[in-house]
Parts: sequence; structure tokens; C-alpha cells
Amino acid sequence: MVAGLLERAHDHGDGGYRKAANELGSILDLSSTTLEVDVPNGLDLGYDLLLFHGPEIGNEFEIQEGLVVKPAAALSDYLDREWIRDFVPEEMDRRDWRQIGAVVRPFKWRPAFRRKTDYREEHPSWPPRFEDGALTFLEILSIANQTAILPFMLMHGCVHRSAHGLLGLAHSQDGYQPISLVGRRYDPFRTPPQLRDSSIDLAKEAFSKRSDEEFERLAPIIHRLSEALARLGRFGANDRILDVSQSLELMFRPKGGGISRKLQDGMAELLGVDEAHKDDIRTAIKQFYDVRSAVVHGATDARRKRNLEDRQRAFISGFNLTQQALFKMLLNDAGARN
Repeated sequence: MVAGLLERAHDHGDGGYRKAANELGSILDLSSTTLEVDVPNGLDLGYDLLLFHGPEIGNEFEIQEGLVVKPAAALSDYLDREWIRDFVPEEMDRRDWRQIGAVVRPFKWRPAFRRKTDYREEHPSWPPRFEDGALTFLEILSIANQTAILPFMLMHGCVHRSAHGLLGLAHSQDGYQPISLVGRRYDPFRTPPQLRDSSIDLAKEAFSKRSDEEFERLAPIIHRLSEALARLGRFGANDRILDVSQSLELMFRPKGGGISRKLQDGMAELLGVDEAHKDDIRTAIKQFYDVRSAVVHGATDARRKRNLEDRQRAFISGFNLTQQALFKMLLNDAGARN
């Protein structure tokens, strides 16, 4: 505690020892009373964190009460960058945190001091899981912004490093769990993709519907489409096409033969504003499904070979239409296509 007090006093500068002693006294008061204690500088605030790699997060925003998205750079008092770098994939520049954000759940904490001979009679009370909702929101946001968003680390019980220091403790977390690797080549000279405000608003509105029966039906489609944006590797282009085609079939559930035609009509009726627009949608879905057939059956003739060469354009067109259809179904609102 003496070492932590001196270090914190040094951080404060002039009058630092008095300020640090006030902080330490307030933190110690927390352990001995059930009453509210005013702890300076928010040192009694902690976070559960889900770290992700994706578009650049300019400013924090609230998903719902008790769940916030923050730039990782704004959490420097809670995250040890040197420690986190061990978990950042090698493909990413470990000095550049522009594309690292966090879904955070704030909590208030109290220190506890016990003798080694003390035994706890009561069972610990753990807060409900927050990562399920956080992961679902990131998938929706990925689709809304059409940008890959990849979680890579779940961390519980992150407390302000100065509070740890004042109590004479090494800065640590209660637990961490790697989620997945980013797995993509990083170019430090490339401008990171941007997160649009309209995408945030759309994702938040869709996320608010997650208790609806229709959301439950569409949940596998949300997962598929978010995965499609992150596909890489030798067969990544093919896999993206298959992700979108399966999403379409899950969305419209065509029965019997003539699947391509049924998907064309279903999408045209859902999104079309007039006959000319419906015809354009049917044409786009037919072209997409022709590419899907070439992926599934292989380049068995010249026509299918040409279709395979058109995979990227087909994916963009197919994903755009599927994204619009998804949000219209989720929101059940004629204005959702906008």
C-alpha cells in the first residue's frame, strides 16, 4: 500500500500525496461500510470487456443501459497494453489500436480483506453473462456497416490500475478467454474502415428486437452474414457466396424445385418499390444464384467458368440485397429498406 500510495502521489503532481491518501482512504472505507462512499476519480468503477477488431471507433456509444462500446485506447487505465499485445494476432500492427474496440459492462466494486483462516459461508454471487448480447450486437453491427468485426478476447473484472496499486496489488483481471483470432493481413498504411452513425442506429434498433420470435428465426442468418464478411483463405470467395445463398434460403424457405425463381420473386416482393425495381432485383438474384451454382457444381462449362470469375461482384450484390431484406424482416417496417 505504501508503494502504491507513493506511485499514485507522483501521478497527481502538486499536492499529490494528500490526493492519493484521500483516494486510498475512500477505497478502504468501501470495505467497511454498506453505505455509499464517494471515491474520487471513479476508482470504484470496473469493467467487464469484450475486445474486438473492426472499423475504427471514433467515440463511445451506448447499446442499451449497462452496455457500452468504447475505443480500446480510452480504456488505458484498465487494460495493460503490453499484456494485451500477447493476444493480438501477429497480422496486426501491435502499436496501432485504431481498429480495436470493446463492448463494456460497467460495475461498481468493493475491496474485501479477510484472514486466511476465514471461510465464506455464503456462495459467491456472479453477475449474469453479458457476452452473449455483446456478441450478437457485434454481428448485427458488422452486417449493418458491411465490415468484418471479429471478437478476440473476453475479460472479466477489470479494475482501475491505480486502485489496484493503492491496495498494494498487482494489476490483473479476474479472468480472460480468447474468443478467436483476427486472421487477416494488416496494412499499417491503409485507412481503417469507418463506422457510420447510421449503421450504429440501425444495429441498435435491430438489437432491441432480439426478444421477438422473428429475431430468433433470423439469428442463424445474422451469424452467417457476419461470418461471410470475415471469410479469408484459398476458398474464401466461394465460402462467402455459400454463406449468402444459405442465408437467402433460410430467410425465404423455398420448397420444391425452382429455388432460384422463388428466391427472385420473394426478394422482389419484399424490397421492390415498383415493377422496374422488382425486375432489377430478380435479375440480380438470378445472377447471384448462377454464381452459387457454379461454386457448388464447379466450372463444368464456359458459362459456369465465367460465373466463377464474377464471384466478387455477385457477393457484393447478393449481400446488399440480403442485408436489406434481413433488416426489413427484423424491424418489420416499410422504411427499413432505407
